[in-house]
Amino acid sequence: MDMKYLVTNPYGVGGQLLLRLIEQGESVFTIYPTPKEVPMSFLGKINLKYGFLKFDQDPDLTRTLPKRVQFVIHSFDMYSGPFTSMFRANPCATLSLLDWARRIKVQQFVYVSSGEVYGQGSIVDEQAPFNPRTFYATTKFETEYLFRFYHSAFPISTIRVFFPFGKNTRSGMITELAGAILKQRSFQTEYATISPTFAGDVVDVINSSISKKVSSVYNVCGSPVDVTILAEKIAKITGKSPVDLKTGKTVLTGSNARSVRELGFQETPLEEALEKAFKKQ
Repeated sequence: MDMKYLVTNPYGVGGQLLLRLIEQGESVFTIYPTPKEVPMSFLGKINLKYGFLKFDQDPDLTRTLPKRVQFVIHSFDMYSGPFTSMFRANPCATLSLLDWARRIKVQQFVYVSSGEVYGQGSIVDEQAPFNPRTFYATTKFETEYLFRFYHSAFPISTIRVFFPFGKNTRSGMITELAGAILKQRSFQTEYATISPTFAGDVVDVINSSISKKVSSVYNVCGSPVDVTILAEKIAKITGKSPVDLKTGKTVLTGSNARSVRELGFQETPLEEALEKAFKKQ
């Protein structure tokens, strides 16, 4: 079986890209953890195929993935959970995917990384040093470090997305914050100010990076906002009362100047993006 695209995560950023590619009539292969998670609307689509893997359980990729793929968009990661599971799901699974991609001679590998690899800083650009502060961010840094051994096999574009959120985004700091607000539970985070990024805004950036077919790194992020204000906006949109929120002092906001200049990144206004993500339809 030959497919043009492999998208490793059908949720969040990967899910938004998957829908766009299907609408464009592209042939796409994606991964679900179990058969029961495949949406009914996807059944029978000629240009969409899927397999079932759990990346945190040392999967045999060759038994599941297509024999030929032109473009890999690796957007899967595990944001929280046992450290051993996160390590297997993030750097270990990516290493297996890189080896598989080299064997089948893919044309381009796009990795959706995280702005959290920088740790902290205000309006940080792509030249800022790595300083991961959490285990999750450390696994993303470790994954990026692997790429130096594969650049000779194919171009690798690294898209560092800051705090993504959106409909069907299953993990991440903002998703967890929204979940706490919906369930009226307290929430604690080390962050005081962040750059939230609407998942739908990342799709065009990924497409543009593929068309360039060069190895490069891009920050993709929205405008800075205090976490307390973000929580208030989510509470208002969802019709919930504000929750007990404890924030730290860490500021992590990014500069998207390069992705705007080279990839045409456009930011959806925060209020509009939050309504698309969290307002009940």
